[in-house]
Amino acid sequence: MRGMLRSRRRIRQSAFLADQVCQHMSRAELRGKLQTIKNNYALAQAGSLFLAQPGAVTKFDEYFTTIADHPEAKTFGYIRYVFENDELLALAMSQFRTSVLRNCLKEMFELVKAYGMETNQIKLVRDAPWYQFLRMIRNSFSHDYCVRYREHDIKLLPITWSGLTLTAAMDGSKLPADGFLTRVKVLELMDDVIAYIEQHVI
Repeated sequence: MRGMLRSRRRIRQSAFLADQVCQHMSRAELRGKLQTIKNNYALAQAGSLFLAQPGAVTKFDEYFTTIADHPEAKTFGYIRYVFENDELLALAMSQFRTSVLRNCLKEMFELVKAYGMETNQIKLVRDAPWYQFLRMIRNSFSHDYCVRYREHDIKLLPITWSGLTLTAAMDGSKLPADGFLTRVKVLELMDDVIAYIEQHVI
């Protein structure tokens, strides 16, 4: 049942993204959307670093005062409690970064895949040196960050991209927390996707 629900969810997501592509999206427009995803990721990383600086709760109070009169400000003012405890703030920022990572990489993969399918270039997209790595990472994000391979995936292993390798031994385990998908590597992966679209896809 869970597998069916996940499949239906993926179909809905792909259909939504394909609908965007169907609206006469050019390669330049795709390139722009991919750059936006990269920018969103970078903004979130920079923002989390700023938020986690010493004296966070004092800065929160200072900044919140400037927006306190906004009609929607009261709805998220409760979040102040997170800034009152350094350990809680560190945990919240880690979870926030992980959430952004998941959303950005999943969106980038689905968008590129949908474009390839709608423009009859899916084979070209699948031939990209990052495609299988990104696909399997995307799948792990859909399984609570656990690496779970399908029978088809096992035949492709090991999968290596830029010094990072997905192996059969990782099946059922969590993605490595440190030294694997670092901020630098994530941005490198996004740059590789964008460059491939620019150089190989029409």
